[in-house]
Amino acid sequence: MSARRSTQVDWRGWRSDVARRLDRAAIVGASGFTLFCVALMFVHFDRAKLDTAVVAARSLFWLTTVTVTVLALAASMVAVARGARAWVAYPLAGVAIVTAAAAAGFAFAPYAWLISAEHQHFPGTVVAHLTILSMQLAPAAVFYVCASNAAHQARLLRSLDIERAAESERLVQQRLQTELATIDHDLVLTGMRLALPLLASEAAQAEELLGAVTAYLRLAHQRGALDAQSVAAALDELRRLCTNRSGATALG
Repeated sequence: MSARRSTQVDWRGWRSDVARRLDRAAIVGASGFTLFCVALMFVHFDRAKLDTAVVAARSLFWLTTVTVTVLALAASMVAVARGARAWVAYPLAGVAIVTAAAAAGFAFAPYAWLISAEHQHFPGTVVAHLTILSMQLAPAAVFYVCASNAAHQARLLRSLDIERAAESERLVQQRLQTELATIDHDLVLTGMRLALPLLASEAAQAEELLGAVTAYLRLAHQRGALDAQSVAAALDELRRLCTNRSGATALG
């Protein structure tokens, strides 16, 4: 059973990773590039021959080609990130893109107007088609791969920073809980000892010191219902008063 599970492909993880590569920027860029290529094809086109069928054919060609290109490159980048060799993943993506573009080209004939009637044979059509396609598609594909990898690395760094911050906060809370796990009896006894010999004129100081001892003991016994920060604040206040009183006694 375990061997069979180990050989199964993590399709859900693959889909999730590919979806992250197809973010809003990629979709907007692909849509803009498709519109640009469709518009560019009509620059040298005879406007008299422009009709709905021609517009639809060229639009479908570039929509198919750009969609396949983005999906193939996204899958290749995910494969490389998961441990595949780049010199294998990206050439396979190139084969898929060229195959899909050739099929779309023959289906919609977007470059038929570039080739004269006497030269419309199979090799010439393929060469012209792939040459023009590579001139327009290759720079955009390289830019998409570089930009997507950079954005992916930035997301990983942000995720690591968030995890480090969460781990640091967890360690701080753990140390605080450890510190407050038991009552500091020595400090309580020190506070009571410092409060007893105070003169009547210093009754306010004695009351403040005893009040700090009482507040700390009350919060320490109720630590299950209160947050650790309240206990820590009461402990710090008691330490401060004991330190001030010890310093005043030493000067006296």
